This record gives sequence, structure tokens and C-alpha cells, in this order.
Amino acid sequence: MKKRGQIAGMPFVYISVAVMMALVLYFGFTSMGKIFDAKETTEISKFVLDLEDDVGIVYNYDVGSNKKFNSNALPKKVTYACFFDPSRGIDLDSGSLTAMDSQLFYYLDTSLKDNLFLVPVDVTGAPYPDYYIDNLKLKDGIVNPFCIPNSGGVEFVLETYLEGNQIFVGVNIL
Repeated sequence: MKKRGQIAGMPFVYISVAVMMALVLYFGFTSMGKIFDAKETTEISKFVLDLEDDVGIVYNYDVGSNKKFNSNALPKKVTYACFFDPSRGIDLDSGSLTAMDSQLFYYLDTSLKDNLFLVPVDVTGAPYPDYYIDNLKLKDGIVNPFCIPNSGGVEFVLETYLEGNQIFVGVNIL
């Protein structure tokens, strides 16, 4: 018996195997990209949650108390963590803010409540780049926005102060 049909069908088998390998590689690489994006979002969320926890702790301290906040959770893509008081005007000129990020001035100018901005503003997908942390407010005399560079980690001091008859937690440099 001759096996001509088997030899003629072999190119189809090789082509289908090559197509399947290409599909597996494509979906594998896109899945890895999604995992890395999720990693950055998780790091940012960890930073924000840690900050919220520490602000809540410091808020319950006596007025004038402070606590050092140190976090290595921000990804390297985040260059600044900016604290903002939307009830005050913007102290930095738009050129300085544009040098940090082209969209930062717009976000600060339109913010009604948010007091934490991560720069660059499009470092991750939604929700970005603004967050609201209860009882966190910049003291008068501190530049608004108060931006701290992320150089492998972020360090600053959280301190309680009294404004009016209400306790707030402010941010200051070490």
C-alpha cells in the first residue's frame, strides 16, 4: 500500500502547529504585560492604604505629635507624590508643574476634594492620579502642592495640628 495521502497532509499539520504556537506566544506575552500593569497598580494601592492607615493613627495622637512615614511601595514610574489642599490656591507656577507632568496643573486646578496626586498622572489606568485621604491637610505656610520626589522610596513626617477647632494631619519634610 502506498501512503501518498499522509505525505500530502503533513504541511497542513506543520502550518496548524505553527499557528497554534504563535497564538500561545501572543496570548502569553499580553498576559505577562497585564500582570506587570497589575503589579504597579497594586504597589500604588499599597502606598495609599499605608498612608491612610498612618494618617488615621497620627490623627488620634495629641496635637503637635508627629510620625515618620517611609514607603518603598511606589513603583519607579511614579516620580513625585504631591500633597494638595484644594481649599487654597496653587502656589507653584504652571511652568514648574508642567515640568513635572503636562497634565498636573489641570488636575490640581479642577480638584475639589482630592489631596494626594501621583506624578506622572497617567502612570496607571483608572482610578488615577488623585486620591482623597481623610483628615490630611497641608498646613498654612507649606507650598501648595507639596511634592516629594520618589527616589527609590518616599520619606516625610506626618504631624498633627489644630486649625480652628479641628485636628488635621499635615505633611512636612524630615
